[in-house]
Amino acid sequence: MRAREVDEQEQLKGGSFKWGVDAIQSSSDADSSKKSEKKIISLNKSTGNQGIEKCSRDYVETSQGPWVTRRIKARSLANKGWQRLDPPGGGWGLFGWHTVPLDAKEVVVTEGEYDAMAVYQSTGRPAISLPNGCRSFPVEMLPMLERFEQIILWMDNDGPGQEGAEVFARKLGPQRVLAVFPTGSGTPKDANDALRSGLDLSDLLNRAVHIPHGRIATFADLRGRVLHEIMNPNEYAGVPVSSLPSLTKIIKGLRRGEMTVLTGATGSGKTTLLSQMSLDMAEQGVGTLWGSFEVKNTRLLKKLLQQFSRDSLPVTADGQEEALQALSDRFEELPMYFLKFHGSVSLLLCFNVVFCVSSL
Repeated sequence: MRAREVDEQEQLKGGSFKWGVDAIQSSSDADSSKKSEKKIISLNKSTGNQGIEKCSRDYVETSQGPWVTRRIKARSLANKGWQRLDPPGGGWGLFGWHTVPLDAKEVVVTEGEYDAMAVYQSTGRPAISLPNGCRSFPVEMLPMLERFEQIILWMDNDGPGQEGAEVFARKLGPQRVLAVFPTGSGTPKDANDALRSGLDLSDLLNRAVHIPHGRIATFADLRGRVLHEIMNPNEYAGVPVSSLPSLTKIIKGLRRGEMTVLTGATGSGKTTLLSQMSLDMAEQGVGTLWGSFEVKNTRLLKKLLQQFSRDSLPVTADGQEEALQALSDRFEELPMYFLKFHGSVSLLLCFNVVFCVSSL
């Protein structure tokens, strides 16, 4: 991302990112060369970059700032669920954003990084990927896409991917959003699969269509998803609770769009069981949100950390502070969130927070 875009994203969260003039002004040891640079940048900003051709390298560097590494995502080739984000709590960027010219009016948005590379390699069209899969489109990233007249979504050709396309189309504005819906025998799962199969990606993009109204559907609209679910039942079985295989065998995992209610007497182990289940979900890369209105978050986190360690917590009095810090570092990487509510709270306020977290 460009420095200006990082600053705009941080401002939406109540922060800021200093660059250009601001960074120079905040530096107490700026030398004379930096002061000269400050004057040049100030002049260009105040005059609207007159004299510099729009979209030229000098114009972009002056108005948008240098490229900034927003976040690093490392993922295993053997198992997509094994990944690490560095820093764990950092901001989000869009992979492939550097391929998008400043004057571009169209962009292709894919579900994964390999898909974005496939589109760009095959067609030369600007292509970016979602930050973290088909359910990840943080609201602070929406301003980056405001300037595009047309956005083509190419999500994975499965249930979660197509559901994600519908949700993102509503966020981005259905009038300017098209979606790629490959049909027929040998339908590719995604853009990378299409490239490896020797298909014409430009043709598939040119056949992108508007997503139908969310409240009206025909079998033709749902046919692909229905057949996919019939032929790939394991993908719809839900996320397994790997540490509790007997429970998984009974409930078939936790499925998207369903609500599971767990009840029991005080002290019967509800929190302990849910803690274990949430750790299982988070370790598989599934974002988990805790709403603990009776148990304080600090006490809950101590229990979670204990279960995450699979052993007794290191005692700092025994000189094991380094081991405790290392355990905390690994725990911090889990996609786990906690509501800051305790006691009674407005249901509407709670739902608003949950909605915001669902886009992370």
